Amino acid sequence: MKEQLRQNRIGHDATVLLSSSHQMLKHFWIIVMLLTLAILSVESASAASLTLIFRSDATGISLGGTGTSAATMNFGNVRAYGGVVPAGVTKSINGTTSWTLSTPIDVKVTKSGLGTSANYTMTAQLQTSGLTYTWKLGPATLTSAFPATVTAAGVYSARTAYTFSLTIPFSAAAGTVNNTLDIIVTAN
Repeated sequence: MKEQLRQNRIGHDATVLLSSSHQMLKHFWIIVMLLTLAILSVESASAASLTLIFRSDATGISLGGTGTSAATMNFGNVRAYGGVVPAGVTKSINGTTSWTLSTPIDVKVTKSGLGTSANYTMTAQLQTSGLTYTWKLGPATLTSAFPATVTAAGVYSARTAYTFSLTIPFSAAAGTVNNTLDIIVTAN
């Protein structure tokens, strides 16, 4: 029996503003929010279920609503060059092409009534095309074309850290970055 938990509306709302200095350095300010809403889809009338919970990682950014399936993440006002990066967030400059903000977040999946299911598969997918930016969760680069596998053998009841990252090219036009991420957990 395959059971699925779909996480809808993990929205990434980012505001990116670009300004040039006299030395032609590009400065970005970005505000990112991560919102989640859990919808449980069970194939039978049994009491079988999967539960997905987000938690703040000890070395990552503090999540609002940690310990729930409705967490928020706010990178605040961050610039590519200079400025202050929030505690638990890593900023990296990728040569002359882009810059990345990343932070670990913890995920815990528990099962109930799934009998011999030894582990789970977790996939993630963007709801709309994010071609300008690179969105990642763990090892998976996310697109809107198809779900990418974050893990094929997740361990139940273990608090597992996955790095969330957003890469912004220096060529990106100033504006707002909006997207929604769907996470699907399936019992193996």
